[in-house]
Amino acid sequence: MKRWKRWIKPSSLKIKWALAAGSAIFLAFFLFSFFQYHAIGKWMIDEEENNFSRVLDEITVFFKQRGHDIELKDIYDSRDLMKQIAEKDQTIRILDRQGNQALEIRGESEPAFYIPFQPVSDKTVKLIESDGKKILIGHSPILSRKFNGYIEIIQPLNRYEKIMKNLFWMMTITGSAALLLSALLGYLMAKNFMRPLNKLSEAMRSIERNGFQRRVENTNAHDEISELSQIFNKMMSEIEKSFRQQQQFVEDASHELRTPIQVLEGHLSLLNRWGKKDPSILEESLHVSLEELDRVKRLVGELLELSRADRELTDIEHAKVDIKASSDKVIRDFAFLHQDYMFELKNKVEENAEAFILKRHLEQVLVILLDNAVKYSEPHTSIEVLLTENDLHVLIEVRDEGIGIPEEDLTKVFDRFYRVDKARSREKGGYGLGLAIASKLIYNYGGTIEAKKNQPAGTIIYVSLKKAIDRNEEM
Repeated sequence: MKRWKRWIKPSSLKIKWALAAGSAIFLAFFLFSFFQYHAIGKWMIDEEENNFSRVLDEITVFFKQRGHDIELKDIYDSRDLMKQIAEKDQTIRILDRQGNQALEIRGESEPAFYIPFQPVSDKTVKLIESDGKKILIGHSPILSRKFNGYIEIIQPLNRYEKIMKNLFWMMTITGSAALLLSALLGYLMAKNFMRPLNKLSEAMRSIERNGFQRRVENTNAHDEISELSQIFNKMMSEIEKSFRQQQQFVEDASHELRTPIQVLEGHLSLLNRWGKKDPSILEESLHVSLEELDRVKRLVGELLELSRADRELTDIEHAKVDIKASSDKVIRDFAFLHQDYMFELKNKVEENAEAFILKRHLEQVLVILLDNAVKYSEPHTSIEVLLTENDLHVLIEVRDEGIGIPEEDLTKVFDRFYRVDKARSREKGGYGLGLAIASKLIYNYGGTIEAKKNQPAGTIIYVSLKKAIDRNEEM
């Protein structure tokens, strides 16, 4: 029973595909055969009726041509002619006006058929069914001065029934063979099509057991399954990269937090042993402890900001900002706070040019970029912000004349906790999260950010943002 249930409700896609292909082909063949069978049957019936009617007409014309003085003797004398006209399956009778048989010509190997007599005034042809057989019956009157009667022709459709029976069995056998063949071909095709999916399934099981290293072998089929394999490989690479970044993030966060915690632990132990009686030790330990707490507070704040950037959904309806006005405001604030640096805004965008980003996020990105430029540049150097645009994007360049970034680190500075010079970065108060936050905010709006070397010294940060679209105009 379980075996039958499994076949009735197969779990294998190959079997389902084979059954579906076989059923579809069989249904199409059945409908075609059904209409073809009935069309052939109708055509054959029409042909039989035409031939039957022709024989009846020829006999009727023969008697008409004999004139109006036909006698019973003339009818007997016409036996040979009627045998030549009649088909081999036909029975021809000549009846008098009372329906009594005057002459009978029986077809070859045909039993006698007796049909109740019905007088007619004109030629009639009927198709009846008796004992499961189709029979054609025709009557035509004979009118003369010496003999009045009727011509009766009876023809069982033996040839029609034989041909239709053979056609039925031929279509049945052909349909059964087509069903089996289509199911087999469907199974083989499904097996071939399923091979990449089986590899994909094996890769998933391997990943479940051994980790993210396994990939699906790429094929050159250029079909949906090949595309699915490529998407899967790309997705697994992204997941593996994200997993490694997450591990690195936890390790780096633990490392960053461990140092101030160890410092706090050491000074608290010192206070516990000596600081209660020595005011100088008490003051120094409290001062250092407060500094480390401030470092932890800033680190936690940046971690929260990064987490918020990861999960924050953008408000698309209000995500547009005047790029020049916001940039000018941030630069003026930095120029006021860092008067020993030279800040310059070069604007090459049209008046009221708007970028697709919330105002607070654009200002946050600019603050991060300018803060890094100040941290890693010497006083009295120039920091330049250039605004340009093209048909689809607004471009922001932040140039400084600082220590610069080595070529091999240009693509890594946007990773979390990544710092080119860890010792100097710690002295400046950085944790390697600023550019990670900026890049995440930019990517949330479909923009891009990259770093390049400035000549002769320093760094250039390129930011590309989509132009804002008026939603009312778009509708």
